Amino acid sequence: MGGLVSTIEQKMLPVINKVSSQRHLNAVRDGLIATIPLTVIGALFLLLPYIPWPQSYVDFMGNHPELAAKLLIPYTMSLSLLSVYVAFGIGSRLAISYDLDGIAGGISALLAFLMTIGATVTEQGFVLKMTYLGGEGMFTAIITAIFAVEVMHFCKTRNVMIRMPKQVPPNVGSSFESLIPLFITVGTVWVIVHFLGVDINNVIASVITPIFKVSSNSIAAPLLYVILTALMWIFGMHPAVLSSIMSPIWLINAEANMAAAAAGQAIPNIGVQPFIFTFLWIGGGGGTLALCIFMCFSKSKQLKSLGRLSIVPSFFNINEPILFGLPIVLNPILAIPFALGPIVCTIVTYLAFTTGLVPGMGAPTAAVWTLPSLFAGVIATSSLRAAALVIVNFIIYAVIYYPFFKMYEKKLLDQEQESD
Repeated sequence: MGGLVSTIEQKMLPVINKVSSQRHLNAVRDGLIATIPLTVIGALFLLLPYIPWPQSYVDFMGNHPELAAKLLIPYTMSLSLLSVYVAFGIGSRLAISYDLDGIAGGISALLAFLMTIGATVTEQGFVLKMTYLGGEGMFTAIITAIFAVEVMHFCKTRNVMIRMPKQVPPNVGSSFESLIPLFITVGTVWVIVHFLGVDINNVIASVITPIFKVSSNSIAAPLLYVILTALMWIFGMHPAVLSSIMSPIWLINAEANMAAAAAGQAIPNIGVQPFIFTFLWIGGGGGTLALCIFMCFSKSKQLKSLGRLSIVPSFFNINEPILFGLPIVLNPILAIPFALGPIVCTIVTYLAFTTGLVPGMGAPTAAVWTLPSLFAGVIATSSLRAAALVIVNFIIYAVIYYPFFKMYEKKLLDQEQESD
């Protein structure tokens, strides 16, 4: 075990730390996190017209389609425009990381993204096509936001900007400083998209579609995610970098699911965040709620005290006290069920969704990861069968953790007796 730990520390840890602190990846992560309130609100309003019980409510909504349409307006203005908010958020965060004006960075990123959207002139006026303003334009928003801010950074480092006299207020001066970079950004995107006729969104979509198919409907992506998460936690490394990489794909798939739900169509994707954070991370990474409950009734004073201190956070899927206090980190006994449990539950959850035992997740962004899994599953799917799946996975975790817990408990009891 010691040799393996040493190898991990020498070979993998520097790489993971470098990736975790990468400027652009952090900006993408922060920009996506900033949209969480929008996605939650949009998903909640999407749920309201389609709550499947009681039947009197269903009948009422069916008889008042105009009310249902009005309830969907917040969903349209949030999720259907998600890439617009993402572009601004990423541009702002990346600009701040370079000590540039955050607002100017956000506006430049937003304009660069909007320049990639097709537009037509109708009798009603100038109309933007909605196709890529939502989740489908996510990667275009990320790329154009990074490009716009990198142009700002390039111009600043080479002093290619309009500088105003010192007497001019700083907010006015910073606006003029971004004028030349913004012109370069807009001009470049205009030439590529509107002069040369390159549909950036279509090109990007054609490249990443295979990735979406794997992440949406294959068991490979969630299996790889839970295995890597388990390995990183076992060796004391926070797996936030993994969710940063997967978040854009999860959001795009979530937007597609909610659009299908709003249209009354079949839910297309299972590759959304609640698949892991609701149905697998019951009590936090590794599904440790069952383990925490065992600890609360342990004969070991140490385990009982830690379990009772950790039980409330565990219900809300926060388990750092167990990961580092038990610990699970670098613990060869508990590392086995910590890695094995999520693998088994991934297979069970995948089969439950693909066979139709549990309906698709039509409101995935409403299932916030800190919401207890039993409730979050029902919210994500609008079905009580999701709660049954959570209970089944919880029992699986309990069965897998129990023998290893008893083994570790015996070890601690022996230590406590020697100490007494």
